Amino acid sequence: MRRAILAVVSVCALAACNPSTPAGQSADNGGGGAFPNLTNSAYRAEATLSNAEGQSMPVVMVRDGSNMRMEFNADGAASTFISNAQTGESYVISTQGGRTMAIRASGMTDSITDPTSNWQNQLADQNATRTGNCSVAGENGAEWTKTTAEDGTDTVCVTEDGIILRATDDGRVVWETTSVQRGPQSAAQFALPEGVQVMDLGNMGAAMNQALEAAKQRGH
Repeated sequence: MRRAILAVVSVCALAACNPSTPAGQSADNGGGGAFPNLTNSAYRAEATLSNAEGQSMPVVMVRDGSNMRMEFNADGAASTFISNAQTGESYVISTQGGRTMAIRASGMTDSITDPTSNWQNQLADQNATRTGNCSVAGENGAEWTKTTAEDGTDTVCVTEDGIILRATDDGRVVWETTSVQRGPQSAAQFALPEGVQVMDLGNMGAAMNQALEAAKQRGH
């Protein structure tokens, strides 16, 4: 489950930190068109994350431009990732034993080696191919595919306005959107709650690994 979570978090986080990177850049492929910019829309989406063992976890994705929030819940234990483009700060917030803590997630692009974190780089190299149209949760989008020796074949279904509907890893669905609500999102959703204690681990990779490994264990 941690691998699936990191896959989705990192592709979105990279877009949040680098809105001018290749999202939206043209790719030379049979389907034509350009990969959608992931930072143009404001919306709230509900989805399901799944791993190779068949375990699944509900997740909520909230975006408003380059601001991002992801809410995970395993067996009633909640973890939240927020990235605020205005302040340049990102946190993983979790509650255990009635105590809420935040881990500062700096160095957004450091220590992230999961399979879909290279989508942006692949687009920069024009190796991603639009392979057709797709429809998920009543939304229409375009399917993009890339194949590498390291990760095999990954696909993503994404709407024209940059909402990820489905992601697969070698044919296995790791992300499936179930509902989308477009519209402006409250700025408070991307801010650290008042009074929450902050730990600084120095880089996002360490922060995500620690918080999401705990979520994985709670999911068993």
